[in-house]
Amino acid sequence: MDTKEKVFSILKDLACAEEITEQSSLQEDVGLDSLNMVTLLIELEDAFGITLDESSMNPFDLVTVADVIDLVDRYTGDSHA
Repeated sequence: MDTKEKVFSILKDLACAEEITEQSSLQEDVGLDSLNMVTLLIELEDAFGITLDESSMNPFDLVTVADVIDLVDRYTGDSHA
């Protein structure tokens, strides 16, 4: 499972959205509230075996699904096409 698929899987577990795309807004389209956003960061750390820096832990910096994928890519060294 690649980064994008893992992120989508985590978001589907947290969200009430039927369809999630990279352009989906985390709050409006996916339906994440502030608690879900914090949970998302914790789930990302667990799923990818990463430890996010405090500067990356601001959930309000993440607006779209693509932002989440980019965040994980920065920590794992991956880049998706």
